[in-house]
Amino acid sequence: MPSGGRDSSDGLDPWNTSKSGYYLRKFLREDLPIINPWAVAGVQNWIYIRYGEILLNYAEAQNEAAGPDASVYDAVNSIRERAGMPVLPSGLSQSDMRERIRHERRIELAFEEHRFYDVRRWKIAAQTENATAKGISINKNADGTFNYTVTTALQGKAFQEKHYWLPIPRSEILASNNVLEQNPGY
Repeated sequence: MPSGGRDSSDGLDPWNTSKSGYYLRKFLREDLPIINPWAVAGVQNWIYIRYGEILLNYAEAQNEAAGPDASVYDAVNSIRERAGMPVLPSGLSQSDMRERIRHERRIELAFEEHRFYDVRRWKIAAQTENATAKGISINKNADGTFNYTVTTALQGKAFQEKHYWLPIPRSEILASNNVLEQNPGY
């Protein structure tokens, strides 16, 4: 992050400094101020579900149920075409389409709080969640150019098999007259 920026560790409000050096502009309304956006009419809205997510949900479910039929291609390609991307190649196998849909979800739904649940549903969290998170450090040189250095933003993450499930609250186990059993590992 450039030294002295509003959201840098040298800024006015360093509590909001990014650990990775990356900042998000997706869905941001530029007409609202960064500092105290509530002081003007309007607030930064949060979109909970979008048509793109519905299409990707459908494509994933249909591919798992019946393989990559025309409706799966149509759903994914409509998202890709909207973004100016080429359509998917024809003749993909079910596993190839699965990987394409997962990649498309990673890109299309970035920063929309889906990845946490996606990797758990796909049972790949042990691989994705135990990787060291990388970041970027940006420093401005005296001549106005910038140096970019890849950094470690977060290390020591420890996803375990039990993390695929949440613990069942004790009150729920007791309310079931102990019919419910705690999830493994808790």
